[in-house]
Amino acid sequence: MTVSSVTANSSHECQQQNVRQDSTLPITPMVPMDSSVNTWTRFITTFEASEFTNWIDESVSWKSTCYIGDWSPLLKMRVRGPDAKAFFEYLSTNHWPNFKQYQAKHAVFCRDDGKVMGEGVVMMLGHDDFIFTSVPGVTWALYQFHRGSRKFDVTVDNVSSEWYLFQVQGPKSLDVMEAATGSSITDLKFMNAKEMSINGSKLLCLRQGVSGERGFELWGPAEEAQTVYKAIMASGTKFGIRQLGGRAKTVNHVEGAFPTPRLDFLPAIHGDDPELGKYHQFLQGAGLLGAGFLHLGAVGNYSAQPSAHHRTPFDLGWGWLVNFDHDFIGKEALRSIASNPPNALVTLEWNSEDVIDVYASLFCDNTLEFMELPRNAGGLVGGSSVYVNGSLVGCAVSRCYSYWFKKMISLCIIEKEHSALGTEVEVKWGQEGGPQRMIRAIVKPAPYKEDQRKKPLRS
Repeated sequence: MTVSSVTANSSHECQQQNVRQDSTLPITPMVPMDSSVNTWTRFITTFEASEFTNWIDESVSWKSTCYIGDWSPLLKMRVRGPDAKAFFEYLSTNHWPNFKQYQAKHAVFCRDDGKVMGEGVVMMLGHDDFIFTSVPGVTWALYQFHRGSRKFDVTVDNVSSEWYLFQVQGPKSLDVMEAATGSSITDLKFMNAKEMSINGSKLLCLRQGVSGERGFELWGPAEEAQTVYKAIMASGTKFGIRQLGGRAKTVNHVEGAFPTPRLDFLPAIHGDDPELGKYHQFLQGAGLLGAGFLHLGAVGNYSAQPSAHHRTPFDLGWGWLVNFDHDFIGKEALRSIASNPPNALVTLEWNSEDVIDVYASLFCDNTLEFMELPRNAGGLVGGSSVYVNGSLVGCAVSRCYSYWFKKMISLCIIEKEHSALGTEVEVKWGQEGGPQRMIRAIVKPAPYKEDQRKKPLRS
């Protein structure tokens, strides 16, 4: 069986095998059940282990050894036909004149106003054959195919349940993958994939690095997910591999500056535009309402209005992915700001003394809002207002404690004139109407952790 000939039924069978008789949670079907886990974290529409060892140990793994993590619940769509590449280029701010088989690209989709609707990874499986993974990006692409004004000669299939999607990331990931596959992959270039096999199970191994480290993303048929997962764990034991739980899963998104929908921004699906109404109706009719994030919003003192967290690619550090030599949705709106984007993406390093005072307030009458460790659970964008000399200049998102750096950090969409490294700012901590505290912070690079993704796999 090839990796492209799986069926949706196999995923359902795996799920039935995994869920204990007394469980009412829709537990992710791709990962073997661990009877020691008793705390679960929601990831899209399923639940995964919150911690396998503990969040500190797991958050260190991708810097010291490596982890295996499950991203299978992401939506996946397959597009085949003579207009397949043209379809994705029309949706994406970028285009790819030299797209080759088993290459992957980061695609950013916008509305006509230039605000991001979704983003994800598109990979070419073969001639006129592409697969795309995301959540809001997939739902927007499905809508454009079925209801959009431009028509393309393609077939589009929702294959979300047919593929597993694992990540093996960290400095020891190469050793683990070579041990598991019995073959060398040192020649694999960044954002390129190759066919491999683990104990007879065929898969695609994509060199990728959402952890900000050297790493791989594994694609294969759902019914073989647990076999592959167990084999990687067995091969990785001597290299210190860890299983990555939901609690530490998105720490690397902050350390590595990977803006994420529903954590750092909201897809631009809120408003009274008639097209949005049609989009909402399509999601509801297609049974994709929850996956489209329509029920998600924002909290924090920056703004509880969802539309305040709609962002352009330039706001999120993706300006280099905007290319104006092709026709795409949002082109004219983005062209109008490309020469002088108002905002930039930076990291904020929060003052440790001020952060400690927040925790110390737990022992005082005037208790400040608790800072969950390592960060708040996903589901709502939490935005904190950022000030320079008393003037509002930005929004801090994804506040996160990095045990590796022993610092509280966050991403921040900030006015460009205040984005210089070393700029001193203040972050307002606490909900409106409750106790608040100004916390000193310093503008740092994004990513905060040195990017290791494209470095040689073996030095």
